[in-house]
Amino acid sequence: MPEDSEDWEEEDDSFPWEDVDASRENKRLQARHPQEKGKRLYLGRAAPCPDCRTPAERLSWLYFESPDWTWQNLCGRAGWMVVCDRCRRQVNFFCEVMN
Repeated sequence: MPEDSEDWEEEDDSFPWEDVDASRENKRLQARHPQEKGKRLYLGRAAPCPDCRTPAERLSWLYFESPDWTWQNLCGRAGWMVVCDRCRRQVNFFCEVMN
């Protein structure tokens, strides 16, 4: 999985949407990681949606954490994800933790 947003778009890698949606719906995870923090840290590096060109500051920001099995198998990832809901596209992923 690419670790910075430039590689992310070019390789078109993405996480399974069911995992993204699980993270987005995890109220405890999102409460521990306010969107404002992610934007403060990464907005300057975040790309617009390559399909509709919506700027990163207007896209959805969430803290993503891969499922438990990925951590057990030493391939877990966690970090800030920027999603275009209109295009259903994972635009950026800023990995903060991996094992």
